[in-house]
Amino acid sequence: MPRLRADIQIPDYCALSLEDDDCEAAREGDGPGVSGGGDDLRINAWLGPVGTQSPLHYDRYHNIFAQVVGSKYIRLYPPSEGSKLYAHTSGPHTISSQIIDPDEVDAARFPLFAEAPYVDLVLRQGECLYLPPRWWHFVESRETSFSVSFWWN
Repeated sequence: MPRLRADIQIPDYCALSLEDDDCEAAREGDGPGVSGGGDDLRINAWLGPVGTQSPLHYDRYHNIFAQVVGSKYIRLYPPSEGSKLYAHTSGPHTISSQIIDPDEVDAARFPLFAEAPYVDLVLRQGECLYLPPRWWHFVESRETSFSVSFWWN
């Protein structure tokens, strides 16, 4: 949707990297550029009504999650807790948990889940959250909302 894309500004943070090779490539002009979005930058728009949920999952990329309209509840688990979050073992959903709603878990089927520490927050309109790769997160819209994710390597 080109008209919508024109309204989305890419955060400068998307040009940052922790990898020395990426920093060197950026200095030499070979790395991702913020102005053009870079070859590895993906922009995802999320629109939904109250109660829309994203199952517990992780992203393979750095992620700046920008809340544009409304608010979202987010529950975060560090990568070190992955073994307690019961990822699917095969198929396209191996980055997602078998647990759909972390507030309604079958303790007999997922006995280690209750031991996994987490942080929760509400992301409000105008706020952004940085999610490093492999951080597990569950997201639920508190009201009709619109968000944008910026993913990069």
